[in-house]
Amino acid sequence: MVHSLIPMSVDIKTRIFENPARLVNAMELTCAIGMAYAQAGFAMPELESGIAVKEFWNAATPQISGNSRVKDRLQQVIMNYIFKKDEKIDDDCVITLELGYKF
Repeated sequence: MVHSLIPMSVDIKTRIFENPARLVNAMELTCAIGMAYAQAGFAMPELESGIAVKEFWNAATPQISGNSRVKDRLQQVIMNYIFKKDEKIDDDCVITLELGYKF
């Protein structure tokens, strides 16, 4: 159930507020990346549990940064994500990536 709330949270943060609200955890980040890949028309990126969030971000963002098909506000929250020390991708992040891609 909680997984289904993440795409709505990212949508609200990037659409409702005057300035986009920052993403607060890796689940929101992977969801936002999934949304961006879908907007860009790319295949959903591969993601495995256990890798560093920063490693996934480094691999995923070059394809969406500056891409005119990805909404600016969505790019902004992805590019300005604040990483936590030793933050890792877990199974929840894999699920929210897919949910974001299908949103």
